[in-house]
Amino acid sequence: MSNLVGNGPLKGVRVIDLAGLPGAYGTMMLAGLGADVVKVEPPGGDRIRRLGPFLDRVDVPENSLWWAYLGQGKRSVVIDWTTTAGQAQLRELMTNADVVMDSAAYGTWEALGLGPGQLAAENPSLVWVAISPFGRSGPRRDWKGSDLIAWAGSGVLYTTGFVDRPPVAPAGPVQLACHLAAMNAAAGVLLALRARRINDGKGQLVDISMQECVLGIAPETGAPVSLDDRVHRPRGGNRRDLTRPFGLYPCKDGYVSFLVLQPGHWQAMARWIHEGTGNDVFLDETFNDLAVRREVSDFVDEFVEALTMPATKLELFREAQRRGVPCTPVNTIADLLEDPHLAATGFFQTADHPKIGSYIRPGAPFRDNHGWWSLSRAPLLGEHTEEVLSGQ
Repeated sequence: MSNLVGNGPLKGVRVIDLAGLPGAYGTMMLAGLGADVVKVEPPGGDRIRRLGPFLDRVDVPENSLWWAYLGQGKRSVVIDWTTTAGQAQLRELMTNADVVMDSAAYGTWEALGLGPGQLAAENPSLVWVAISPFGRSGPRRDWKGSDLIAWAGSGVLYTTGFVDRPPVAPAGPVQLACHLAAMNAAAGVLLALRARRINDGKGQLVDISMQECVLGIAPETGAPVSLDDRVHRPRGGNRRDLTRPFGLYPCKDGYVSFLVLQPGHWQAMARWIHEGTGNDVFLDETFNDLAVRREVSDFVDEFVEALTMPATKLELFREAQRRGVPCTPVNTIADLLEDPHLAATGFFQTADHPKIGSYIRPGAPFRDNHGWWSLSRAPLLGEHTEEVLSGQ
């Protein structure tokens, strides 16, 4: 076997990755923890390889920066599973794997005789994690989906954006709903592997619904907070209606975000407004009440903006930290790359790729005492086909 597989806690666990974009971040996490992740691709490559931006704007599979990131730590095997020979090759991989993660439409693998139930007899210890737009049960299990559909189907999309404009997908270009589903899928893998260890070695099917993943993490802006009265809350733009100041405020070089909820935070904020603008009205303890500040939100916003507009993001951030007020800059990519804190922690790393050359990538999503996290570069299309199919 090649030296791609790390020495983390998942060393010795083989994962067959058929999950596409909805599971790519999750299988990358498993690879970072030491699993042998075999990315099975059709001839021509996974569609992630066709996602821009591309190095030098050349639209070829090896130049996708999406793939350079999400393909890290994996081995690439090309199999044409539309053929009898390809199906046999895929079956061989699945029956010798610990985990299969897929995002195909319901019934796709069953139609080929390669579904989780069909493989259970040949590999009873197999953990199968299925990611789909609406899950594998219920009347919508056959429906197709996307990142945008997950936001819309969860109810979160309805609440995001400005009240007089159409809804806005949260971090749309980032495909955040896909990555959220992938993280849940990775957690499902870890739990199922542990259950297998204490349950006579039996595997199981883990069903991940993108709609439910998004719905579950948005209690304030999504549906869960409204389940009691079934009344959807209106879109609030870039400021939240719970109280003020809460949201984004303009400054000299961009925006900062305030989250002032606790009485102590507000009292420090009121003193700051008084010192910066001369307004002593907010020093009255009446404004300690969240509801009072919400009722006069425009008035509060006027003086917060008077405080923020003359200063830079960094100046406001430092002063807020000094005063104990929750505030953070709204960072650009340039801000992040120049951030002294991220530089000191070593979060960003430099990697090399035979096609795109040297590039900067994010580091591990966590820190541990054992140095578990390790990711090799993203593989070239079919780079490990012969190696893996020969049994390595």
